[in-house]
Amino acid sequence: MDSPQFDIVFRGVRKGFDLDETKSKFAALFKLDALKVERIFKSRKVTLKAQVDERIANIFVARLAAIGVEADKLLVFHRTFKAIHSVDKGVESIESGSMHQPIECVYGEHTRRIPLVFQGKGLEYAKLCLVNCLVCVLSAGILYPWAKVRSLRYFYQHTRLDNVEFHYTSNPQRIFLLQFLINLYILMLGYNFFYAPWFFVVGIAMLLLALPLCWLKSKAFSSAHSFYRDCGFTQTLNVREAYYVFLLWPLAMLATAGLSAPYAIYKMHSFWFRSVSFGKYPIQFNARVKDYLLLLPPLIAAELVTAVCLYGRVYLPVAMSVAVVVGMWLYVFLRWRVLLINVQWNHIASPLGYFGAYWDMKTYSQLMVRNWVLSIITLGLYWPWARINLAKYNIAHIVFFANQRFAKWKKCLESVQ
Repeated sequence: MDSPQFDIVFRGVRKGFDLDETKSKFAALFKLDALKVERIFKSRKVTLKAQVDERIANIFVARLAAIGVEADKLLVFHRTFKAIHSVDKGVESIESGSMHQPIECVYGEHTRRIPLVFQGKGLEYAKLCLVNCLVCVLSAGILYPWAKVRSLRYFYQHTRLDNVEFHYTSNPQRIFLLQFLINLYILMLGYNFFYAPWFFVVGIAMLLLALPLCWLKSKAFSSAHSFYRDCGFTQTLNVREAYYVFLLWPLAMLATAGLSAPYAIYKMHSFWFRSVSFGKYPIQFNARVKDYLLLLPPLIAAELVTAVCLYGRVYLPVAMSVAVVVGMWLYVFLRWRVLLINVQWNHIASPLGYFGAYWDMKTYSQLMVRNWVLSIITLGLYWPWARINLAKYNIAHIVFFANQRFAKWKKCLESVQ
């Protein structure tokens, strides 16, 4: 059976984008004259591309969204029309692998498919973890920031894109004071739990209210110290919107037993990715709520199975009920993880290019089960290897599609250096 085919239909200009600038970029992208561009923008129902598979359709929609064009992919029946496209021969590199293959060009700019590569090793990371654990134990957790920075630097420096590694430049002393204050606050909560319960309740409420701000500050700090080719990431801080997104929507998820999860997670992702920039280039996130609706079926199934097991606990063996419920929620975790990673990365774009993710439920589940089993058998000693395996899987299934602007940007940086 043939794979589903999609038409890419023009819908207009996205909110927040300048109309004239979007028309100019659209004309350059498709190499059209001004008259044809005006006709397309007035119609709002023009089919820009016909009969492409879903992967190409997602790439096409993401590229259009990056320049400010709203487009939909519509499922169509098989037709005899065959789209005309060019083929990029790819650019060889020492990192060439199964992910680095020629790709189809579905728009005007030349693209190059660049795989991300992770070169970390289990034994190396196990040695680093051993030192980190000893330092944290001997210092009673005071030097945890130092251990955290060492771990982050290892993963950054062993992740490469286009033969260049990432860098994490944070100094442990900068986060030591914050970590110390948090630990002190938690100790005070523990003391009040036994001797002043009301202060404990108030303290917990204040901690919950401060979590969105702390999370946002932490992510902004991490972004500010993350670099690729000496170009850093920046995070726009909007405290009011952060509280709205990361406090109210999780509460809505709890109040609706998870039924509002697709919309809540969509709002969280939209807030986060649209507030990030790489150098002077803003990150575009063009996912829609309907892309998250696949989260509901496994969640509803797990809730129904849990309710049935609780209702029939008198008639069913306890061990069997527990095994079924745990198995269903593990399935939800794995399914959500795969769906969210694919939705997240397949809808991220910037003026330099866009990403694609190809996580697979079967292979990811096999990896996670193997990691869990070996970690339990070895009483946690396999954990460093498990993290390395997970990082390798993550990076191996994400690819970057670079456009001509990426090549010019890279050449400009190299000339400055």
